[in-house]
Amino acid sequence: MPQGTHRKAKKSIVRRGWSNPIVRHLLYAAAGFWALIIAASVMLNIGTQHGKSFPVPDFTGMTVEEAMAAGAEKHLRIEVIDSVFVPYRPRGSVFRQLPEAYAQVKNNRRVLLTINAVTPRRVTVPDVVGYSLRQAKSVLVSQGLTVGRLRYISDMATNNVLEQYYDDLPVEANMQLNAGSEIDLVLGLNLDQSGQHTTIPVTVGMSAEKAKDLLLDHSLNVGVHYDINIASYTDSLAARIYRQSPAPSLSLIWPLGTRVDVYLRLENEE
Repeated sequence: MPQGTHRKAKKSIVRRGWSNPIVRHLLYAAAGFWALIIAASVMLNIGTQHGKSFPVPDFTGMTVEEAMAAGAEKHLRIEVIDSVFVPYRPRGSVFRQLPEAYAQVKNNRRVLLTINAVTPRRVTVPDVVGYSLRQAKSVLVSQGLTVGRLRYISDMATNNVLEQYYDDLPVEANMQLNAGSEIDLVLGLNLDQSGQHTTIPVTVGMSAEKAKDLLLDHSLNVGVHYDINIASYTDSLAARIYRQSPAPSLSLIWPLGTRVDVYLRLENEE
């Protein structure tokens, strides 16, 4: 068949197909379907800022109102979901957030906040007189309190709790204090028996909380010192001990109640 005749035959087939209403409607439907797919893809990319993200601001320490305003500037949805009470933290301020600060997110992401309660939780002080140091520590923590300073005086039973204090005043059982309050303990020390001395463990690399727990288990007091660059509660949680004084010792040469000073900084500092 000549080439010109072949082209005419193909055009004739196309015209006959287009003139068929069923074929024409099928073509319209297919074109509409693909147009919808393309439009939906474009709108989805625009709506989700496809491929674009930004770091979440650090809301810790802000009031709820400040966090809401800062979140609105970044097109984030801020929601308060819980509260805790942390001593020495501003009441009503943001304590924790999820996602964490500087995590990469997109517009309209929910950020969940836990705030430091405006009204502190009250707890009942237990009577730990007569308990060993380890037992007293366990009971106090279970009640929402912490062990503060250890002071030793002569007594027949070493590490036996003789008195309990709060804010330098005797504190009796069943008194109400804010959760997290520190209870100082007066402990016995038998000068006629062994067990008057302890070792100093390694605390380098630990958080302040973990180090204090370990040092208490060794009948030692702790002094915590933060680097000047630690400016927020979040920083203090992330800080780790880089130096301690006295240095660690495996020898039983340190009197019970010795103070160990620990120095903390953020791990990326030198």
